[in-house]
Amino acid sequence: DVSILYLRMALYLRPDLALAQILLADRYETLQKYDDAVAIYAKVDKSSPYYRMAVVEGARNESRLDHNDIATRELKALTDSDAKDSETWIALGDIYRESGKFSDAVHAYDQAEKALGTPAKKDWPLFYARAMAEDKAGTWDKAEADVNIGLKLSPDQPELMNYLAYSWVDQGRKFPEALAMLEKARSLRPYDGYIVDSVGWAYYRLGRYQDAAQTLEAAVLLVPGDPTINDHL
Repeated sequence: DVSILYLRMALYLRPDLALAQILLADRYETLQKYDDAVAIYAKVDKSSPYYRMAVVEGARNESRLDHNDIATRELKALTDSDAKDSETWIALGDIYRESGKFSDAVHAYDQAEKALGTPAKKDWPLFYARAMAEDKAGTWDKAEADVNIGLKLSPDQPELMNYLAYSWVDQGRKFPEALAMLEKARSLRPYDGYIVDSVGWAYYRLGRYQDAAQTLEAAVLLVPGDPTINDHL
């Protein structure tokens, strides 16, 4: 990878160049060389403006390596030093959610929301992430409320529409509204196999089997190895 060569040359000439360290670690992430990425992020000096970013990204890579205890310890140290850093709370919540600690994830996302103050359009992923954690924790009412907050912030997000409408279909609720939302999500992202699958599943639950079969065949072509989509078909 030519970019890695040049970044290594830059760091040979100036070993403390934090921006080069961040970029090099990012390249290793792209190549799924997470151990190498962690080692590079760890070299960013505490005095650097990139330090907190490096710790957060290093923790994410530790989590990818199933070192969740290390990841959470590093992120907690950051939140202890600055409880108003929403990005660190979000990263901590993500790691808790991915490791099945859904109540802890919700708490971390709550702290992230407090740190944000008034949320902006770009903050919709926080509410989406918290909704997924709340759903897994068995509090669907809270999850649904958070998805709706996300949709108010960013009304045309296909992920939010798909998550909410698919949940309605699975619960046997609001079929017309759910199908309309799913078809809109598909129009916004026609090559997303998971959204296409949701549309097909809604057709199936409505008894529109021919439409369901055609749509689910398209979903399987987009994501051939997904067991849930194949099961739906």
